[in-house]
Amino acid sequence: MKNKSTMQLILPALIAKTLLIAFLPLHVAGSNEHDSSDEIERGARSVGIPAQEQQRHGYVANEVVVRLKRGVDRPVIDTIGSAHGVVIIEEIPQLNAYRLRVPHSVDAERAMRAYGQHPDVEYATPNYVGRGLDVFPTDPYFTRQWHLNNVSQSGGTIDADIDAPEGWDITRGLDSTIVAVLDTGILFEHPEFAGRLLPGWDCVNDDNDPTADHPHGVYVTGILAASADNAFGVAGVDHGAMILPVKVLDEANFGTTFDVAEGLVYAADQGADVVNMSIGGWGSERILRDALAYARDAGSVLIASAGNGGLGDADRTWPGASPLTVSVGATDHNDTRANFSGTGDALDVVAAGQLVITVNPAVSYYLSYFSGTSAAAPIVSGMASLLLSLNEGFTHDQIDQLLKLGAEDQVGPKDEDTPGRDDFYGFGRVNLAESLSLAATVFPVRI
Repeated sequence: MKNKSTMQLILPALIAKTLLIAFLPLHVAGSNEHDSSDEIERGARSVGIPAQEQQRHGYVANEVVVRLKRGVDRPVIDTIGSAHGVVIIEEIPQLNAYRLRVPHSVDAERAMRAYGQHPDVEYATPNYVGRGLDVFPTDPYFTRQWHLNNVSQSGGTIDADIDAPEGWDITRGLDSTIVAVLDTGILFEHPEFAGRLLPGWDCVNDDNDPTADHPHGVYVTGILAASADNAFGVAGVDHGAMILPVKVLDEANFGTTFDVAEGLVYAADQGADVVNMSIGGWGSERILRDALAYARDAGSVLIASAGNGGLGDADRTWPGASPLTVSVGATDHNDTRANFSGTGDALDVVAAGQLVITVNPAVSYYLSYFSGTSAAAPIVSGMASLLLSLNEGFTHDQIDQLLKLGAEDQVGPKDEDTPGRDDFYGFGRVNLAESLSLAATVFPVRI
């Protein structure tokens, strides 16, 4: 049984997992300010003016930053400005520096010059405004990808996403990372994958042409790794990793355990760092267990869907049900569990999986909408490959732990998403920025 306690108790050697993969390819062609000192104190930690005014001036209106000379005490501030209603909002004692609020009735620039000319003042400057260096891709449909950056553009809950722009400020991936996608294949000429596809293999037809004859694999790969800033379509989670297409499903989106086992061994032998398996429906056949163990022993991080059969399905369907994989369930744009998403003891985490925007195989249509735990798994695989771009030595268990530690708990309905791990949300909805930030503190990281 999995540890049902809080995430802080997760150990590197984590628990058995169970999930499945399922795919429902829903393809669609397709404020005034006030001068009161009370408010100043309440807002002492905030910028305190409308964003558009900050951007226009480049500094906080009606604020001055003053540093006193060494040995000069705080009363000097009051002596200079108290008669004019200047208020100390914050101070940094170690620097003998103060953030001052100047009433609207007083010209802030004149106040700043007055402080700056005082013999006890080291300097007086505006309180300049900058911004977080989040990365927002220029792809034309990125603004519609709520699973990466949810601003309620689809009517959903703001921030019900993986905080992708914040994460991309840390890393956007490396071409030394190889992600294998075991699926229906890929379209080699598609512009979203240009320059990032390795030759791959077709286990269904036993040849070296894993060209997709069913769109499922293209949808999945697009969510995981569509190129960014190429003035086309959408953006994947990882913009740098190389993609190894391994065809294990046929034109009807079906496949055998033998072909999946062959695909796992092939991916491992080709040095796949991450293996995405948005597939499922099998039981714990020995050959599948053997192949999963082979890939894990070779150093691959294994990510699989938790199934589309709803309650209990994460514990029934392989390869996701295997304790050797990270099992991923699906949520919608409100952080509500998708009704088809597999649940159970094997479930590890959840990610967006309902009406997720991805690549359209018909290039002229630019995008598709895709639903299922098949859509959720590649989000987590992309996160795993980005974690590996920070430290190529991370093991499957370490990636597993970082995903769980970084996940957001209790984002869903209280009766399902209970504190700590549960059978409906696992350890929570994954968060790229949080997991990447934790990597440097939880494990040694190569920058």
